[in-house]
Amino acid sequence: RSFVKENKPSYIECENWVVQNGDTSQPGIAKLNRQITQYHHNDNTRTEILAAAGLEDSAAIADAPNLNNLDDWTAFHKEVLSS
Repeated sequence: RSFVKENKPSYIECENWVVQNGDTSQPGIAKLNRQITQYHHNDNTRTEILAAAGLEDSAAIADAPNLNNLDDWTAFHKEVLSS
């Protein structure tokens, strides 16, 4: 976390840091993937992401990976439509 907070790396810089400093063993990767897929945003974050996408808040989309994808696509479409 300190690397990200202190350096504010790009996505690629962060990926490179993980490869150089992280646990890239199969068990390490499996553990991280489980942590990512099981993470849930707090209620406020979920509500904001769904509202920005024009969706009512519901527990149907609760996990962070899917909410993050929805947030990314919402931003992408907003940017494309504003061009």
